[in-house]
Amino acid sequence: MLRLYMRLGIPVLVVCIVAAAGLGLTYAVTKDRIAAQDKEAKAKSLRIVLPDAKTFVELDLKKNAAVYTKATAAAGDTRVDGLFRAMDGDVQIGWGMLVAPRGYGGPISMAVGADRNGKVTGVTIASMNGTPGRGANVGTPKDWLSRFGGPRPPAAREVGQRGQTTHAATEHRKRGGQGTSVDIG
Repeated sequence: MLRLYMRLGIPVLVVCIVAAAGLGLTYAVTKDRIAAQDKEAKAKSLRIVLPDAKTFVELDLKKNAAVYTKATAAAGDTRVDGLFRAMDGDVQIGWGMLVAPRGYGGPISMAVGADRNGKVTGVTIASMNGTPGRGANVGTPKDWLSRFGGPRPPAAREVGQRGQTTHAATEHRKRGGQGTSVDIG
């Protein structure tokens, strides 16, 4: 009986070891490229919501705990993934925030830009896994995203003010509005 277990178990063990080594090697080779692409995707989202900024300086959580605490408290159940100072040379012109409110298919990764006075300058949805059809189209209706800022905002919104979402047809639209309510003052 022991021989049978050995004859069946050893090939399975070898396959597991080879697969683990292959995955480990693939990760080691691609981790720097993936990190660079992630950093570029964040920067691209921030440039959309704060087009006048030349650079974005990410705030260190340990050195800026008070700012993160305030942003997290204002966000409520919306996860704050990053805070950035939007810079034009040596002058701070605003704040960039990466937030992830809960959506039906998982978090909705969003970038929110605010000027120095706390007015939302833009909102963009970086990624989401929504229901095909209505939920996945949360970022496309011009009348929804444009009211938070961007090229032609109807009226500048105060950071921390929640959007009216009573006409929204899906949970994503409600959660997307929550992602714009981060106030870091």
